[in-house]
Amino acid sequence: MNLHIRLETPDDYYAVEALTREAFWEFWETDGRVICDEHLLVHRLRFALSFVPELSLIAALDGKTVGHIIYSKSKVVNDSGHEHEVLTFGPLSVLPEVQKQGVGQSLMRYSFDVAQRLGYRAVIIYGHPDYYPRVGFKRAAEFGITDSDGKTFDYIMALQLYDGALDGISGKHYIDPVYFALTQEDALEFDKRFPPKAPYVPEQI
Repeated sequence: MNLHIRLETPDDYYAVEALTREAFWEFWETDGRVICDEHLLVHRLRFALSFVPELSLIAALDGKTVGHIIYSKSKVVNDSGHEHEVLTFGPLSVLPEVQKQGVGQSLMRYSFDVAQRLGYRAVIIYGHPDYYPRVGFKRAAEFGITDSDGKTFDYIMALQLYDGALDGISGKHYIDPVYFALTQEDALEFDKRFPPKAPYVPEQI
């Protein structure tokens, strides 16, 4: 696979949002949503203070953009109110036709190296507990880290970017509020920027 990973530029923004739209169009929880909103999230993250432009990376296969990862700063706050800066990534987007071919893992591993060189200590995410351990993630509970409500679940995972990076660090994890500020009305309006696409209707079982 002739995969090339590079930094995203403003010229890539629309293509990346379109890619994210394709990647998530049929892969979201049917919790009342009409369409996915991950492409809107990518758009808004670029304007957030937490956005890390050095970690917005594209994967190209034979010259075609097939994957993207985007990072933002987050924090772990202990019982005393002391904050420790960490990273969060997401969405991690891969075009459906090249999924399960290692594109996502390549983007993650490459970005971990960049993040370490930039001086970051760890990455904390919310994702599938059977997939992300393949690239080194562990349950955040092993480090004494919970969600912002003080709860812990298997899908809250942490990756140390160097040995001992999370030693002595525990508490509640907080991500940028932009992740929680998406509405279906906003997503539908934003989606008008892209070619018409019929809303995904999951099969009834």
